[in-house]
Amino acid sequence: MNDILGSSGTSSPINPIRKKELDNNWKAVAAKAVTDDEFKKVLSKDPLKVLEEHGLKIGPDIKIIFDETNQEYNAKVSSDASEESQAEAQWWTWRLKMIKEFGQELDRKVGTVAGFDEGCGNELS
Repeated sequence: MNDILGSSGTSSPINPIRKKELDNNWKAVAAKAVTDDEFKKVLSKDPLKVLEEHGLKIGPDIKIIFDETNQEYNAKVSSDASEESQAEAQWWTWRLKMIKEFGQELDRKVGTVAGFDEGCGNELS
């Protein structure tokens, strides 16, 4: 079976049908997270549950480990795992890191815009 091109322009060892399924479901989750803050909060709090609810099921060879020190999830496979399983584990690790970023966005505070400080008397008359 031919490989399909990934976003990097290189072919992926992940089965093309599986890759398309993962990517399509991920796009739906990511789009919702960008447009819906409540969904983003739920996703950041329990990413594995939310991803599974949206059709993203982790392959049987992949184990998701939570790193308490860095407060992040990582996908791991055994050292003798197939190239396809290794590639899918990397796919999961990147998506879980993106979800961590979604959660951090919620915690960031937006500063004031220069020239628009409240109460500074710069209002137009």
